[in-house]
Amino acid sequence: MFDHERRLYTFVLNYCRMLTADIDDARMADQPVPAANHPAWIVGHLAICTDYAAKLLGLPRKCSDDWHKLFAPGSKPIPDRQAYPSKSDLLAALTDGHARVAAAAENADPKAMREPQSIIFQQHFPTVGDLIAHLMTTHPCAHLGQLSAWRRLHGLPAVLGA
Repeated sequence: MFDHERRLYTFVLNYCRMLTADIDDARMADQPVPAANHPAWIVGHLAICTDYAAKLLGLPRKCSDDWHKLFAPGSKPIPDRQAYPSKSDLLAALTDGHARVAAAAENADPKAMREPQSIIFQQHFPTVGDLIAHLMTTHPCAHLGQLSAWRRLHGLPAVLGA
């Protein structure tokens, strides 16, 4: 199940790796403007969101409660590098989460995916399957767009061309 979404999910993870490859760990919490989502927050947020998708697919959370607080929807990124995990830890959590979600999505129960969901944005994503598809595709891409803009504001080149 989720054949198209899993293919896109692989692209999403690889795109995130490309976007962060040349960002020095020390700059991961740089904010070009106050309250902007910086790379540490974006990658951490996407990592905890793999837990949300995993839970919808019947798996337990893997990220710590501290991570869930630090990177929660609505949390405010701060320009303090010491407040965030290392770049390698952030990317490792995201990679692990992606693998777990992709494997569970492949074997998802079609009937369970048609059930209504009551977590968030029900008007846009009325079923469990709709919300999982969002968490695998449109949600991370919105944040990776922020990361791409962050790169340009810091003088880094585009990674997919001009």
